[in-house]
This record gives sequence, structure tokens and C-alpha cells, in this order.
Amino acid sequence: MDVKSFNQPVIKGVKLTKMLPQGTALVLEGGGTRGFYSAGVFDAFIDAGIMFPYIIGVSAGAANALTYIAGQRGRSREIIEKYVGDHRYISRRNILRHGSVFGFKFIFETIPDKHVFWDEDVFRAADIRFLTGTTDCVTGNPVWFEKDHISRGFTVTKASCSVPLAAKIMRYNGLELLDGGVSAPIPIEKSIDDGNTFHVIVLTRNKGYVKPAFQKKGILKLYYRKYPKLIEAMINRHDVYNRQLALCEELEREGKALIIRPLVKLSVDRTAADVSKLLALYDEGHEEGLLAIKSYLETAFTAG
Repeated sequence: MDVKSFNQPVIKGVKLTKMLPQGTALVLEGGGTRGFYSAGVFDAFIDAGIMFPYIIGVSAGAANALTYIAGQRGRSREIIEKYVGDHRYISRRNILRHGSVFGFKFIFETIPDKHVFWDEDVFRAADIRFLTGTTDCVTGNPVWFEKDHISRGFTVTKASCSVPLAAKIMRYNGLELLDGGVSAPIPIEKSIDDGNTFHVIVLTRNKGYVKPAFQKKGILKLYYRKYPKLIEAMINRHDVYNRQLALCEELEREGKALIIRPLVKLSVDRTAADVSKLLALYDEGHEEGLLAIKSYLETAFTAG
């Protein structure tokens, strides 16, 4: 049965009409359920009808961008309201049953297939480049998947969201993959390498955050002994994150980037399931996204 015929909430996608100029990129950090901040920002973009010709994200950033590209304003908020508090979405029991604290089958199959429709037709029709980042467990390097790799079941997206030690290794196209945030936590360097000259960067940490070094090296060496390059990437992740964050801030000072990030002190972590706090975080993202559009984007760009 077509999901559209289900007697369930359906949020139709809308065509986003203001394509920003070529060379303008949307760069997305992950962050687990902190990523609902980004979802609020995306709904502000939908309100303004704004679409980017190039979008790159890892983990929750890439996952929430699926709804943005499909033009489904309010879909993410409805998921928070109705499903994030469900133990099938996020819970310790998921680790025992499914090998991940996040219930990927529930999130990426049950919800879009039976509860809140994902408008794949609008997503496919979007004339943009969309990259989802993952980490190759064998090499420890990022692997980027283009928009046409996204299909029902969302294997690539699941791989990008598979946090080491909290999720199973995902296999796709002969590769063994985990969280894209391990090797490219803020994928600004890839965006620059692809020729973009202005970057709108959505972060899920407050200004001043510095990622600390990973402390559980012994567990990594025990759990991933077959993947020494992955262990190396995990140990070095804080250096990569802090370097990429510094680059983002340097680009903003030079007028080559706009950073949007939570202004209110965060009260949730990446596995938070507190619905009221996550709704507040989403609403903050929406408000701050609107401010960014009014204060900068509307004057900096002309619809293409």
C-alpha cells in the first residue's frame, strides 16, 4: 500500500523557489538529537523558500537535511512531538535488541513508511548536489555519497549516523562504514575542495566549545582491534573537529561564511530524548534561522 494512503499524518513537500547562487554551500554538523536545532533552521529556510545548490552533512545533519530537501516544513517537529519519546526511537534497550542506542529501523523505516510521510518525489526532483558523509572503517577516511545513493531504507544515512561504540558497523557497496562525524565532523574542507566560495554552516554546539580528546582508548582498541585506522581516526577526532571549527570561524571573519549555532546554553546531549527540551531547541533553531535570513541572507543573495 502506498504510504500516502495511510490514515496517518502526511506533510506534503513544497518546491523551494529561491535557489541561492552556485558556489553557495550549506555545511552541516551532526550531533544526534541536538540536530533538531538544525531542523528548526531548515524550516526557517523553507519559510523563506530558500534552497542551496550544494548541501553537505554528516550524521544527524545529513539525516535532517532529507526533510529540508523534500520541502516538508514541520515534519521534524512532528517527529519530536510524537515519536522521539518512544523507546523505539532512542533507548538503552535498543542496544540490546538492535545493536544501536538509536532505533534505526523505527526512525528510517517505520516513521516514514507508516507515520509521517517523507516526500521522496520532491527530494528526487530537487536540482541540487547533496553529499552524505560516512567514515570507512578500514581506511579511517571519509567516504562521500551523492544524492542518488539515498533510497528507501536509508542505508547510507544510517551509516552516517552510526556512532562508534553505540551502533553496529554498516555495510554498503562493499564498504564497512560508521559515523561520518568521526573523519569529517564539520565538512567544511570538502565543501571548499568542491569549489564553493560561500558557506552557511549550521553547528549544534554553542560558541566557545572545544572538543576534548577521546578518553576511552582502551575500549576502542578492544572493540575495533581489526580496524586500526578507525581507532586512529577516533583518537584524532578532537584535533580534526577543532581544526575544522577554527577554519569555519576564520572564513566567517573573512566574510566567506555565515555560522548559525545555538545561542542559548545547551541543556541536551546527543542522545537526549526529553521532548520538551528538544522542541525548545527546534524552536530556537527556527527563530535563529529566521534572524540569519533577515540579517544576512536576504541582502547577500538574489534568487537565481
